[in-house]
Amino acid sequence: MVNFINSKVRIPPETKERISSVIKTEKFNKNHLLLKEGMVPHRLFFISKGVARTFYYHDGKDVTSWLYREESLVTSWGNFYARTPTFENIELLEDSIIQSISYDDLQLLYSEEAKMQIFGRIISEEQVTFIEGFYKGFFFMNAREKYDLLLSSFPDVSHRVNLGHIASFLGISQETLSRIRNKK
Repeated sequence: MVNFINSKVRIPPETKERISSVIKTEKFNKNHLLLKEGMVPHRLFFISKGVARTFYYHDGKDVTSWLYREESLVTSWGNFYARTPTFENIELLEDSIIQSISYDDLQLLYSEEAKMQIFGRIISEEQVTFIEGFYKGFFFMNAREKYDLLLSSFPDVSHRVNLGHIASFLGISQETLSRIRNKK
């Protein structure tokens, strides 16, 4: 996570040490839930190794809302910042190595380290820009175009993520996804 932060904004060695002192690194097995519906997200997660998804339940059905791979920051963003319970779950889809920082430690770093404030702004801008760009045309795309868009941002997704989760994320049936994949 320190290297990820440093890739966005150059931080001095003493700041790297300070960040490292509050980062928690853990190994989790496939299917572990980092966050469960109804919890207030207290940590910002960084995927060092592995794949994750956010999902929620709608009418008793499991709906994948986003997919994440290595070098991604993951949390229920709005709830993390608002300090409110989430309706989402974050599930690991592979055995994973996760680094995380608590909300309180992150806020303290923001208040004490100017470079960390810049990092926070850059991450927020990148998240909004990516999500807006991804979804602007997403709702008007056909199934094939949606799948191609997903592959452009996550090329090995079909080798690492269950097809049911991919279909759910794209808002299409597994049968439609199978037909699209067979035509490639």
